[in-house]
Amino acid sequence: MVVSESTEQASNCSAGDSNQNNQMVMMINNNDDEEEQLYTSIEEQDERRYQHQHKEWNPDAITYVRAAIAMSPFMSYLCYKMQLVAIPYLALQMLSIPLALKLRDHSGCIRWPSAFVFVALLGGIKTSSVLMKFGNDNVAVKGMFYAFTAFWECSNAVHIFGGRDSMDRFGIINYQRAFFAALCPAQIKFTAQVFPRDRWVRALLHIGGYLATFAALRLVLRYVAETIEMYAVLEAEANVICISCLVHIWNFPPLLYQMFMTGYRVKVIYPFGSIYLSTSSREFWSKWSRPGSSLIRHMFYYPLGGKGRAFLSIPLMFLLNASSHYSVSEALVGDKSELGWNVVFGALGLAATIEVYCDSFFEGINTDDGTRSTNKWWTRVRFVLASASLRFAAYTLLHKCLNSSLHSLLGLQ
Repeated sequence: MVVSESTEQASNCSAGDSNQNNQMVMMINNNDDEEEQLYTSIEEQDERRYQHQHKEWNPDAITYVRAAIAMSPFMSYLCYKMQLVAIPYLALQMLSIPLALKLRDHSGCIRWPSAFVFVALLGGIKTSSVLMKFGNDNVAVKGMFYAFTAFWECSNAVHIFGGRDSMDRFGIINYQRAFFAALCPAQIKFTAQVFPRDRWVRALLHIGGYLATFAALRLVLRYVAETIEMYAVLEAEANVICISCLVHIWNFPPLLYQMFMTGYRVKVIYPFGSIYLSTSSREFWSKWSRPGSSLIRHMFYYPLGGKGRAFLSIPLMFLLNASSHYSVSEALVGDKSELGWNVVFGALGLAATIEVYCDSFFEGINTDDGTRSTNKWWTRVRFVLASASLRFAAYTLLHKCLNSSLHSLLGLQ
């Protein structure tokens, strides 16, 4: 009797252990299945998360009308000056980002030539128009028009070069958004939240403050401009101060566009930031001509190897960038000024190359929190290097590329 009870208990124990083992095996299998499902579907989850973030709003007819009103002052002036030539120019501009959306998943061998042809066509139409239609206008008017159209062209063309990565980063996921983005004079990003009015007001005060500073400098420097021009160092510093304020005038068309888009899920990226106190070449190029800098990186820097081959990609990028500016001075002053542009971008490219290599050499890891840090003495040297190259480039640009001076920059001639 006792033996049978013991046998029965042992049997029950073994059955319980077996059931427990089976449950553990099932739990392990379920965990493995869940983990496998997690890792196999992570890309799909990211895609759904991205689609959920950006698919909630698309431009409607009213939004397009608001965008057209924001662009109407410049579009009217463009049509007035370019006349019939404005038709193919505007058609190419409006088809640029839809073309980028069409080609976003193609290889660079298809996207790069397509984007290059697009840039060459727009640049050729614009340069010929400036040479023919702006003959009686002064350099300031030509420069304003040329630069504004260049920012518009670069903002659109960069998406053809960038492909899907660029389109996704800016939230351009369909043709509604593509045509809407092509209508903006700067790069725009579709966001998950509406753009608040107070941020637009802060941008207005920021940009207006710089332009008011330039107006005040003009009143002051007009009395001492001749004395300053006697010393190259002083003139270079005055040039940088004036240019760093004056360039914000090209932020006004995007600012007007953002005003009409306030309350919508659209963020305009202004072409220029606060460049005067840039502490490095990298910081300067992140704030100077953002559409142009982005285009040049996608056009030359990344295809040539990027940071991995900085010894090749950076010098060639700046050299090719210099050649792309020959037509600028030809349209503005009637002289390509090849040597001047090569010197300007050669100095800036040399400073950028030295900075990239020295940053990687002197950069270390903070053992306390694991963050990366740079030696303080190199930070100071980097600031001096960037500041000196910028002032040398500004002085050369004004005298050798634009055949101008501080008097002309201030509008005193």
